[in-house]
Amino acid sequence: MTDLLAVADTLCKTPRVGWLQRGVGDAETVCAHSLLVILLAGEIAARLNAEGADVDLAEVLAVAAVHDLAEAVLGHPGREVRDRLRWEEVEEDVFRREFPHLAELFRWYRYETNTVGRIVAFADKLATLIRACRYRQLGHHTDDLIRGLHKKLLAYDDLAHLLDYYVTQYCPGLTP
Repeated sequence: MTDLLAVADTLCKTPRVGWLQRGVGDAETVCAHSLLVILLAGEIAARLNAEGADVDLAEVLAVAAVHDLAEAVLGHPGREVRDRLRWEEVEEDVFRREFPHLAELFRWYRYETNTVGRIVAFADKLATLIRACRYRQLGHHTDDLIRGLHKKLLAYDDLAHLLDYYVTQYCPGLTP
């Protein structure tokens, strides 16, 4: 059985390496990122339901809560490492071994196999966009990341209409 306290402690102490590589000294942790994803995914699901969709909020929150659990074992490597590995397979292997009871929820997110997974994947990218905008406001060079994430988020045709709200609130002056 996995030590969940150790998992939580590790995620809350593990910085997201990409921010460190961009010179952000007090970089966001995996834990802080995951919490923002959970909050965004829940809010997005609630907005979609208010528009008449039938989204299971509990499932969205569950998938968002587990989407980065593998990083308690793997750490948070930079993009260069992820691009050289079959990162999806590595993460899935960790889930099968360490969190078998949650592996299906992870697959929903990783492969966006259903609406819940798509919402969480969207929220994950949105959380990174919001953080990149915040770091830009603090003087860090994140414009390339902001443009790339914004373009990826616009590709979620069924969710992109929600993007304007978050861009207006967290990324003033964003010009794709």
